[in-house]
This record gives sequence, C-alpha cells and structure tokens, in this order.
Amino acid sequence: MLPRILHPEQLQGYRLSSHDHCRLALLNRPESSGCTVFLEVHDPCDRVPPHSHHRGAELFFVLRGTVLFHVGDRSISASGGDVVVVPEEALHDLENPGPERLYLLTVLSSDGGFADLLEHGIPTPLDADDLAVLRSL
Repeated sequence: MLPRILHPEQLQGYRLSSHDHCRLALLNRPESSGCTVFLEVHDPCDRVPPHSHHRGAELFFVLRGTVLFHVGDRSISASGGDVVVVPEEALHDLENPGPERLYLLTVLSSDGGFADLLEHGIPTPLDADDLAVLRSL
C-alpha cells in the first residue's frame, strides 16, 4: 500500500456545532493506523470547553501561535514547535490567547467515535490565510 499525500487545498474543515469557532480537518481516521490525526485552527480568544478522552491520550504539536492548556487547577503555555501530551482521562481545555490564529496538529490515541462526530459536523472550509500558513510550514 502506498502512502497518502494530502495537500492543504484537499482538506475539509468542520465545526462540531454552529457555536464553535474552531475549525477541524481530519487527516487520518483510526482505521488506517489506530489513531486519529487532525488539524485544529482556532481564532483569537477561542476556548475549547473542558473535556476528557476515555482510554485515550492526546498529543498536540503547536504549528503556529500560542496555546494555553488548563488541566485541573494548573495552566501551561505552549508555542510554535512545542509538543503537549495530555494523559488519558485528564479533564482539560485549551484556549488561544491571541493575537493570531492558533494551528495545532493533534493526535488522539483512542478515537472513541471522534472522527465520525467530526465528519458529521458543519462543513467549514479552511480560508486562504489558513492555506497560506499550512503551505509555509
């Protein structure tokens, strides 16, 4: 089997609900490698509600921007080039403090239905700025 190449223009962005500002693009379904991989694009001041993943750790590679992670009563900041690993079951949330968009490459070790949820979300294309950022990496 040959490797797949995805070009930025081929990515389909989704929002999980009409209230979300975050755009997510699925890069890999768990059926192909056991883990789910997706791109996250967060506008300034966007905040993901607290959540956890049953039986799944989550790895975030910060492509561009700054992100604040809140786990319990602790907060940590990460910037472009940093990797953050949130252990399974850990209640966490994240936010983009701005002033620019935040781009994350996220790996979820146990999908728990997330890929299906994402693909049933609201199609929201990545815009020209997003594509330019991805092309510059």
